[in-house]
Amino acid sequence: MIKGSEKSINDLPLIIMSHAGPSGLGSEPGSICGKDWKLPSSDWGDRDLSVAISEIQKKRIVNLVIFGHMHNRLKRNLGFRQMFKVDNKGTAYFNTAVVPRYQTIEDGELLINFSWVEFEENKLKHVSHRWYSESGTVYEEKKFL
Repeated sequence: MIKGSEKSINDLPLIIMSHAGPSGLGSEPGSICGKDWKLPSSDWGDRDLSVAISEIQKKRIVNLVIFGHMHNRLKRNLGFRQMFKVDNKGTAYFNTAVVPRYQTIEDGELLINFSWVEFEENKLKHVSHRWYSESGTVYEEKKFL
């Protein structure tokens, strides 16, 4: 139980953050953790993280796994990577590796990329990559959820 509340710790969202994402989410170059820099493409996710997530999922839902490492732009001119995925147990996976993280637009204004998530009543309600101006204004947003 959480002190002063009727809720238990299992009622709160569980978020796992790691450098690289887990294995098991696809082996195509554009998969959320797919190897894109040379052939053959493969699943380049972290097996240990995948095992840890599976063990936790036996006891409770993992609401969100946040990671980076695998850049959004694919090598070999293959386009862009899938950056968000939900598995069959309801766990959302969010790759935050937008590279480059800074860009300058036509008027010379600098934009900075950040990832944004929102929960409402312990449910994931919003997931996006946002480009912010230096003044903090959202210039552009790519929503995944």
